[in-house]
Amino acid sequence: MKEVPYRLIRNAPSEFEELLSREGVVLVSKNSKPFAIALDAASESLETVLRLLTQIRAQLAVSGMRAGAKERRLDRLTPEEIQAEIKAVRSTRRR
Repeated sequence: MKEVPYRLIRNAPSEFEELLSREGVVLVSKNSKPFAIALDAASESLETVLRLLTQIRAQLAVSGMRAGAKERRLDRLTPEEIQAEIKAVRSTRRR
């Protein structure tokens, strides 16, 4: 994947557009760190691209939650302990 500095978008938008059209996907960096991923949406249905991006974000969130649970050793809870946690949280929400 081609990486370009953010300033290219600002200073030479037509060059960036041409590069994106040619590459399809471009990693945008800011201060030499990954900042964004640009995707040529003209080649795909915008609805399809947005749906897939939403799915990816959801999968990343679930992966993060699972990693956090494993780090806190919550992956070892029994089903009974999980139900007790759910019941405790729900009882505080009803108040």
